[in-house]
Amino acid sequence: MSYQNFKEAMELAPQCKFYTTDGGKTKEEIQRSEELLQLKFSRQCTEFYEKYGYMSFFGTEIFGIDPDDDSGELEGNSVAYALHDREEYHLPANWLPLYDFEDGNMAYLDYSCLNAEKEPRVIMASYNGSEYEVADVLAEDLGEFILQLVQEQLESQ
Repeated sequence: MSYQNFKEAMELAPQCKFYTTDGGKTKEEIQRSEELLQLKFSRQCTEFYEKYGYMSFFGTEIFGIDPDDDSGELEGNSVAYALHDREEYHLPANWLPLYDFEDGNMAYLDYSCLNAEKEPRVIMASYNGSEYEVADVLAEDLGEFILQLVQEQLESQ
């Protein structure tokens, strides 16, 4: 059911107000991101980056990747965000920033906890000044997380 949620989310997302993507990343950009992060992306994550790059719609942004961005801008770029926060705040190496709740909490793909389809769960966590604390498990995987966000947006339109 996990991949089915991903497919459903990607089919419904264009119905959201102000839906946009960047059209996807190359295999080379994905591979370079994996190398920089020392992390192998899951099937859903790889497909998301290949086909969409990143996604935004009314009040929501699912981060993309840009392994070559050296602008210092973190928001929206999982690679820059992860590398910065690993160095500055000791972000666990198997967490990939995904979404900013803009209240001090972030959603992360947690590659330390994979489901039966080898997809990482999505957690909400924040930095408390000395370490990261997991506040909640938000979804079984990326597809379920995006589907939840898309459904919330469509219900409010």
